[in-house]
Amino acid sequence: MAFYDSFALNAASKINQPEYSGRAYFLHAKYLASVQNYKEANRFYQNALQVYYKQQNNETTAQIYNDMGFSYGETGAADKQVESYLQAIKIYERHNDPNGLAQSMSNLSTAYFELEKDDRALEYAFYALRIREKQGDQRNLSLSYGNIANMYAQTGADELAGKYIGLGMTAAEKSGDKERMAQMYFTKALLLNKENKVQEALEMELKAIAILESLKNYGLAANRYIAAAFYSNKLGDTANAHHYFNKSIALASSIENKTVLRNGHNYLSDFYLEHRHYKEALEQYKKFIALRDSISNSETNTRIAQLQAAFDLEKKDFEINKLQVQQKIKQLEIEKQQALIAGNTAEAERKQNEIDLLSKTKELQEENLLRQHEELEKQKLVADNNGQKLLLAEKEKIIREKQIKGQSLIRNLLLGLTALLILLAWAGFNRYKLKKKLEQQASIIKMRNNISENLHDDIGATLSNINILNQLARNNIANATIADGYLEKSIEDIQQVSESISDIVWSINPQYDDLAQLLVRMKRYAADMLDGKSIQYHIRFDEQVNKTQLDMDKRRNFYLFYKEAVNNLVKHSGATQAGIDLFIKNNELFLHIKDNGAGFDAGNKKQGNGLGNMQKRAASLSGKLSIKSIEGKGTDVLLQFPVT
Repeated sequence: MAFYDSFALNAASKINQPEYSGRAYFLHAKYLASVQNYKEANRFYQNALQVYYKQQNNETTAQIYNDMGFSYGETGAADKQVESYLQAIKIYERHNDPNGLAQSMSNLSTAYFELEKDDRALEYAFYALRIREKQGDQRNLSLSYGNIANMYAQTGADELAGKYIGLGMTAAEKSGDKERMAQMYFTKALLLNKENKVQEALEMELKAIAILESLKNYGLAANRYIAAAFYSNKLGDTANAHHYFNKSIALASSIENKTVLRNGHNYLSDFYLEHRHYKEALEQYKKFIALRDSISNSETNTRIAQLQAAFDLEKKDFEINKLQVQQKIKQLEIEKQQALIAGNTAEAERKQNEIDLLSKTKELQEENLLRQHEELEKQKLVADNNGQKLLLAEKEKIIREKQIKGQSLIRNLLLGLTALLILLAWAGFNRYKLKKKLEQQASIIKMRNNISENLHDDIGATLSNINILNQLARNNIANATIADGYLEKSIEDIQQVSESISDIVWSINPQYDDLAQLLVRMKRYAADMLDGKSIQYHIRFDEQVNKTQLDMDKRRNFYLFYKEAVNNLVKHSGATQAGIDLFIKNNELFLHIKDNGAGFDAGNKKQGNGLGNMQKRAASLSGKLSIKSIEGKGTDVLLQFPVT
């Protein structure tokens, strides 16, 4: 692909005609998109439009806008993605092209869905569906049904998702397109897995694999074997999970699909690690690292080759245009002199304007060529640093190896410790009742200490602050404005103390061990805080959580974590939209809080006490805390911890 694409670019540069240059740019952009270099692909799509296709405004122009929309989506430029699809739709409508129109509308629906504009997404998805229903093309119909099913599945409308998957399967069967049928099968598998029907999901996945192998689509089949391994492992069938992982790797190796091969080794390494086969996990991880670096180096070299070809083409075009411009300027100078001799000053001025315009155009071309040269040099510097990257990867492998060896040592120590504990338990059986009594007393002491600590550290400090504020207000009684300020702050602290005491009393009350009362308190707190800042939000708590019970310590730490997270969002994010989701899965509670605010550098150790408090609370819950934030793109907080 790279060879013939470069050959086409060079050939077009020799012909130097807009139609051929535009076509070469378009095909080069499609090639760049196929190797996932979407940023450069967009540049050449724009070149194709500027050189030839924007003026033509035909079906190929619409196809360029459609493909460019996809590339913009892959680079995260959602606004340009939507704009490109809308341009494509306008042109397809003008040329009455139903196939192209349905394709772009379907793509636009996906873009809107990713932007969480579900209503607009479904609107365009159904537009595309109606067009395809009129055409009666069962293959494309199955594509639309699958798209709509996926949207309903992700928005929780499982019944509607199931309905459209069924319609998609029927359409795929009527079309006789086995590949489309396979795609419907593994789409159905995703829905079944979501419904916790893992066995049925595995059966659907295996049906899809059988079709793909019969069509010799080994790349997609190898990818689906990874999903089959995942479902088998989830069912506890480790033998078949191992078998499917090996099938995926064998198929990917046979067709030299490095991407799937890389993923297969990565997931197999995780599988071995999960089942404590540390040596095998390390071997698979080494293979994963080697493939990852190989793919990275290959992609870098490909980008450099494409940049070099594009630069050479632009340079040749520039030299040709430069000669043409110089000749044109000389001719215009002659015509200008003739006009002056004839006394026609208006004509002479017009010729001078043309000369100035051509000179400016030449300067712009020189600047563009210089920018391309700088980009090429930058990519070469990236390639020169590959050696350093490989050294870092090698160090990463060494660290991983040490971790796995450490885990193996821990396993042996745990086995020895377990045997020792059994012996000690047998020897100390007669003292069991005394031990339980001491544990109960220790639990009571711990609870009292926690309450005492909270009263001393939080409430005590606040009461001292209230006393100081009241004294300052008395000292400034002559100045009403200053005194009122101190009193207002004192009132706020009193309210805070009241709320803290309420939280402590509530947390030790055994009648609130189930989460139903806690959820009401959480919703009220979030609603008050978010409404106060005019932040649009959704709060979704799974009904199964109502039936869950937490002990006093976990309930208190969980609630305080929640308050800290919501408080940080309201005070520091500057968000306009937020979402709070709470659900339970595999006996673990998941709290997901996200916003579209200013974000922050999560790696900065100089963050305030808020994040530190949240991490301490998560540790006390024996949970896992993930905080992902990008400056200017919002924050995503995920806490998960075991219920029991």
